[in-house]
Amino acid sequence: MPARKRPGQREAHPLTEDERDGIVLAVKSAFRKLKNLYADIIPSFEQYGFRPPSAAVIARDLSEKIEASIVQHCGTFRKGVKFADLQRFDQPWEVKICKGSGLTINQSKVIKGENYIVVNYDNAQQVLRVWVLWEAEDRFFSARKGNSNARTISAAVAAPNVEIVFQHERKVRARSGRPERTGRIRIRKMPES
Repeated sequence: MPARKRPGQREAHPLTEDERDGIVLAVKSAFRKLKNLYADIIPSFEQYGFRPPSAAVIARDLSEKIEASIVQHCGTFRKGVKFADLQRFDQPWEVKICKGSGLTINQSKVIKGENYIVVNYDNAQQVLRVWVLWEAEDRFFSARKGNSNARTISAAVAAPNVEIVFQHERKVRARSGRPERTGRIRIRKMPES
């Protein structure tokens, strides 16, 4: 008789509706604060002839705000241990903020089955998508290259481990009647088990 595969984290501890709501609330709250900050600082930067910093520049601070807010809103999440941003059921979780779509990680990152909460946003600091990459594997990311410090996710390879938590409603273009594109990578929503 073949050995039974041990259930993964997603099967053993799936996100509850309350956790999904808490994650989305944390993300939207942080991005709302960012939008308000931009409204305040853009005139000052322009007055002195500088461009304001992009969301990518302040992503680390934004990520930390989202992590703290997730812990506040979701009783199952705790501050992470060692290098993990968060912890849930003794498993490491990371929060990543990426412009556009997809996920980019540092090339030196060692992938060991952690889970990622990924926030994709656009130029206007609008949250496009919030999704979870369950039990990340090295094979989900592009190969390491000598001339790059980043690795990107392969949506097709990682798709079975992706759960969409929030998807921004697309606006319909007035002339064509087709939805506007919100990113190049399409990550399909996984069916509930």
